[in-house]
Amino acid sequence: MLKGKTAWITGGKRIGQRIAEVLAQNGVNIVTSYRSSAHESEKIVKNAKKYKVQGLAIQCDVSNRESVEKTVSEIKKKFGKIDILINLASVFTPVKFENISEKDWQRNLDAHIFGTFWPSQIGSKIMPNGGHIINVADRTSLGKIYSGYLPYVVTKAAIANMTKALATELAGKGIFVNAIAPGPILRPEDISKIEWQAIRDESPLKYRISDEEAVEQFAKLALYLSEITMASGYVYPIDQGQNL
Repeated sequence: MLKGKTAWITGGKRIGQRIAEVLAQNGVNIVTSYRSSAHESEKIVKNAKKYKVQGLAIQCDVSNRESVEKTVSEIKKKFGKIDILINLASVFTPVKFENISEKDWQRNLDAHIFGTFWPSQIGSKIMPNGGHIINVADRTSLGKIYSGYLPYVVTKAAIANMTKALATELAGKGIFVNAIAPGPILRPEDISKIEWQAIRDESPLKYRISDEEAVEQFAKLALYLSEITMASGYVYPIDQGQNL
């Protein structure tokens, strides 16, 4: 069903690497864009070739319209179209409420609002009927809010609503738009193991999985949303009971 299609993943680090591999295993050509992590994106392209699919790594600032336009033009030149767009670019930086600055807001607006909108608006121009856009919101978009990340929480909630709005706007073109709302999946590099375990333990669900297993389930959900044609405009939680 997916063989021969082309996916553009914005953000080639960490979770993006596994999503790219799962799609490549299913015969999908992989485009990965990066702002600074060229090494990781090149690694994705090299890995994709093992599955006899094509790969392309492109430097792109997804918060910048002109940069996105250039990227989409390059994708069109090589592959002709984008079948699957996964808006994965994100920032996750703690900041105390009293210390929130314009810079904090801009960083989150760039990554989450503009970084989701420009690829969706411009990328959808070369998407065929039956194309898929997958956004990444956050489990707080659907439930309990935690403190210390206000700009992140607010802009991720906006992605959830943007998903519904994009699904409505693109319905006439036959493009499906859904979002994933993850809880803690993979420990950020600037958070200690002790802090991360405390975050994971907030769930009342007495069942735990490793970060690696969480990444695998995230990738499987992304694969599912790349194929499904019976739902659009929905936000799918994957939070291991964090919102209970």
